[in-house]
Parts: sequence; structure tokens; C-alpha cells
Amino acid sequence: MTNKIWRGSLAGLLLLGSITPLQVVAQTPAVQAPASSAEYWFNQMSTALRELNFEATLVKSSGARLEPMTWLHGVYEDGLEVELVVRLNGADVRSVRIGDDTSYYSQPSDSSYTLHSDVTYGLLPAAFYQPFEQLQPHYQVLVDRGMRVTGRATYFLRILSRDNDRYHYGLWIDRKSGMLLKMQMTTPQGEVLEQIQLTTFTERESMPISLSDLRGVPRPPRLHEIRNQEPPQFTLEPTWMPAGFELLRSSHRRVAETRLPTDYFLYTDGLTEVSVYVSNSQQQALPELALQGPESLFNLNKGDFAITVVGKLPVGTLQRIAESMQTAN
Repeated sequence: MTNKIWRGSLAGLLLLGSITPLQVVAQTPAVQAPASSAEYWFNQMSTALRELNFEATLVKSSGARLEPMTWLHGVYEDGLEVELVVRLNGADVRSVRIGDDTSYYSQPSDSSYTLHSDVTYGLLPAAFYQPFEQLQPHYQVLVDRGMRVTGRATYFLRILSRDNDRYHYGLWIDRKSGMLLKMQMTTPQGEVLEQIQLTTFTERESMPISLSDLRGVPRPPRLHEIRNQEPPQFTLEPTWMPAGFELLRSSHRRVAETRLPTDYFLYTDGLTEVSVYVSNSQQQALPELALQGPESLFNLNKGDFAITVVGKLPVGTLQRIAESMQTAN
């Protein structure tokens, strides 16, 4: 079924020739607001990500890795969102979001699945689609005039952590449409770890024609229908997290690459996520190590257990999480 979907309705979704650099079919009038209203411009961005009809191309860089993508978004007349993200290098990987269901297709292997989610993971943080008040307890936002991006005047927003336990973000927002044109994730010291740069952006008056026939396409099975979820079986859990992080999900499973029985915990503060893995230290057989980057990693052996923490956070934060692991009450 998935292969038929792939070769049928999804096969013709992408016509790169229809996206012309700097072409603008329709632009919303310039938004009238004081440049000092940083939260206002963040909220303009979150609204644009939900409501604009557009076609764009972008490059995502993470370390030395460059990943070009095509990004299309539209809204049906009844308000239902549809979004398509296509990775242009390597394996043919596509993400299709319709409302609050997101399907991930990968070829040539038939490993497609669907998640219940109203954002497309792997593109932007989920918090960018929500009002800034959701982040305000743990982040502050500042605004200044930004450089031109993709030929457009921008405002530059700095999203700063209120502590040193998280990374910071720089956002370049189109002054006319409110659209996010560029994003940088940086360390507190200013080192750029990850960047997204739109190279073309075309705003449409109505939904891009490439998206109009997606609503009735059959979807791959939901992920929770593929995996049998089991509760954690080991005795350790984190006793410290940066303020604002909440447990999103936890389970016991075998890691796909190693088949190693592992407890898994996923935490989020809305803007970023951190994963904690607990397994048998003798079976894992990894040394203690610490790596900082776009996805930092810290591995610690504690008694009979190996604790691995991974996330877009400073490695010192991951170390503190790992060292806080204690026997659950």
C-alpha cells in the first residue's frame, strides 16, 4: 500500500521548476508594529507558519553536514493545514502533515509511519508554532533590525535562555509576511551549531497546487500501532532536569541498531528535547564519553547501568542529568 501511495499521489508532488527564486505571487501588507515588540514578532512568525500558503527551498546545516530541502505549506478552505517537506540529498525521505497527523515516507526501504503531531519533526522546534508566552518562563526574546535574507528585509530575534543549561536561537523574520527566513542555534558563547537558511520563498494567495490532492491519500500505520509499548523496567530515572522540562513519554524497548534492551525517557521544554537511555553497562560496553554539538551526547556508567543522554543542549547539562539518575521510588 505504501509503495502505491509513494508512486501515485506523492510521486508528482515536487516540481522544482515551479519555485522561482525571489518570486512573490502575493505578499501580505507590511505589518504595522513597533520594532521593539519582540514577542509580537515571534507571534507573527508562529502565525505565519500556521496560516501562510507558500513554497520554499532551504538548506539545513548541522556541523559539516548540508541538507537541502523543499518545503511547501497550505491551508484548505476549512482551515485544515497541509505541509510537505522533501529532502533532496541521499535517500528519498518525505514528510507529509495533514492537520495533526504527520506521515514519514522513506524510499527505497518501506519503513513509513504516521505520528499524531501538528508539527513536522526535524524541521523546526515545535515551540515556533506557539505563542511566545509558552517559552517566557525559561527564555527571553530581544529584537533588532536584521540583515536582508532571500532579498527581504527582516527583524532579528534573539531567543536567550534564562540560565546556562540550554542553547540560544537567532531568528530572521520577514517584515512583510512574518515568515521565518533563517534560524541559527548557538551555544551561550555564540558558536553556531545548526542553521536553517531559506534560499527561495514564494507566498501564494491560495494553497500550492502540489498539495491540493493530498487530503484523501491513505496514510501509513501510526507508530504506536507498530511498536508494542512497555513501561520502563530498570530502576533508574532522572532526579534533575533544567527548569521547565517535562516528561513527554517513557518506555522499555530494544534499540533498533543494537537490539539492546533499554529504558527510554523523552523530556521537552517546548523548544528543545532531551532523551535519556538506560541499559545494562556490560551489554552496552561503551566508554564514558562527552561530545558537544548540534546533538550533544554524554555517556556514564553507574553501577550495573549505562546511562546515555542525548539532546540539543550543552554537554554540561547532559552530564548533570546523567549524574542525577537515581533508583525510582
